[in-house]
Parts: sequence; C-alpha cells; structure tokens
Amino acid sequence: MKIGLDRGSPEGYEKGARAAACISVDFDVTRPGREVPNRLGTQALLRLSEKYEIPLTWAICGKTAEADRESYESILESTVKQEVGIHTYSHIYADEVSEDVYRDDINKCLAVLGLSSAPDTFVFPKNREGYFALLKRMGFRCYRGQQRAIGRPTGENGLWNIRPVYYLDQKSLGAQYLIERFIDVCVARHAVFHLWTHPWSISIEGTPDKLVKTTLEPVFSYLREKKQSGLLSPTTMGHLSSFLSLGAAS
Repeated sequence: MKIGLDRGSPEGYEKGARAAACISVDFDVTRPGREVPNRLGTQALLRLSEKYEIPLTWAICGKTAEADRESYESILESTVKQEVGIHTYSHIYADEVSEDVYRDDINKCLAVLGLSSAPDTFVFPKNREGYFALLKRMGFRCYRGQQRAIGRPTGENGLWNIRPVYYLDQKSLGAQYLIERFIDVCVARHAVFHLWTHPWSISIEGTPDKLVKTTLEPVFSYLREKKQSGLLSPTTMGHLSSFLSLGAAS
C-alpha cells in the first residue's frame, strides 16, 4: 500500500485536538448476495458508533436505501447523530457518463433519501472522481479523494478533499495494531485519520462478529481513548469541512 505523508502542521482541530478522525461507510449493494451482509454490517457499525460515541459518515447509494429502507432508517434514527452523504443513486462512475446523467442520478438519490437539509459530503463510487464544478454548484462541501495520504484535508476543485488513510475489509482481520499505529502517526502529524469501509466488507463467513471483536471494536475503543485524552476529535466529513471552512474564512 502506497500512502503519501504531508509535512506536519501545528494547526489544531475542534476543542484544540491535535488530530481528527473520520470513518466513512459506503452504503451500497451492487452485487447480488450482499444484501444480508450489508444489513448486518450496518447494524454492527451503528452499535459501535453508539457505544463509543463516534459519529460516522454514511455515503448512501439511493438504490440501496430504496431496497433496504429499514437499514437506511436505522442510520437516521441512531442515538449518535450520523452524517448522511451522497454516493449517487445507481452507483455510476463519473468517467463513464455525461454531466447531465450524473446530475440527474444525484438528484434521484436526493429525492429517495428525503433529507431535511442539503448534504455536505459526496463520495464517488469506486473513488472515480469527476464533475467537481457540478458538485460545488449542487452545494457539496467535501469529498473523499482517491489518493491515500496522511495530512490535513486539502482544498481542491472548490471542495475539501478529506483524503483516506486506511480501507478496512475482511483482509484487515487482526490488523488492530497496524490501524492504531496509523492513528498515532496522524496524531503526531496533526493529520486526519480517515478510515473507510462498506457494511458488507466486514462480514466473514456471513457475520461481522469476528472482525468486530478482533479489529473494529479495539479501534473504536482506541479512538475514544484518544478523544478522552484531548488528542483527537472524532467527527464526520461534513462537520470537519464546516470547521475547515470557518478557519479558512477567518
């Protein structure tokens, strides 16, 4: 895995924390057979979020929310305020369709989700980027870029690029200590630790229990420990982009 490392910056985050953490979850079912793992993974991630009081950014594919309304509504009803971002309606790729088709697909997703306020966060399916000017016109503030990096978010294409650090899936079983070291490096570098996954990506042999017990729960606990020590601010992509925008305007 290649990952860029920015120069450290003394700039802080909310409440004076040295670093921030975002966890983004791509809520999409694009292949038959992933429906049940997606549902179980969603439940498991929400339980962790609520237990450790760490909000998540959910990149919602409208078609999946339509097919599994119960799981989508469980995100909205969580006791910890979750962020709902947009992942297009039909999981289409920006580099394969026209701007008009892309815009109409996003608008269809927005109509299906029925949000009370405009979303801040856009996550490109397969991280295949494009049509940034369109996203800015539609009111989005931030996105998850394709390039992995340890550093502060960067202002690119009129939006905040909150770059990913680590992708968690079945291959991450037992990777607790590696992930914790990434968190430590982000704290040392005044950076954002950005982990991303899919609900179905945490399923092993039909259940998320093994990956939750050995890897995810220890990582959530470690994030809470860093939060309680004042070193790290767990937040959502949208909330972080608002904080950064306020700093840029001052």
